Amino acid sequence: MPFTIITTTNARRDIQQAIDWENSRSPNLGERFLEYLQLKINDLSITPLIGSVRYDNVRCTATDVFQYLIHYIVDPGLQQVIILRVLHMKRKPIW
Repeated sequence: MPFTIITTTNARRDIQQAIDWENSRSPNLGERFLEYLQLKINDLSITPLIGSVRYDNVRCTATDVFQYLIHYIVDPGLQQVIILRVLHMKRKPIW
């Protein structure tokens, strides 16, 4: 049974900023980014442990085409993946 995906407010803001940034680089590129991100999030719902643990219990996995890291935690008891942030790999860590 797939895990439920929960997206925090910060993650939703990150995603919108990434879409806007990619669209500023090329028309419709933001929509392509969102498609790839949704595929990766779907993968997380099926195999939530695919990302490596980076700090504490926060895991990270990269999008396949765009250079973004999805920062998330897994709650096996509630069968949830909680997406904390979606940040470009070249961005300085904000934690």
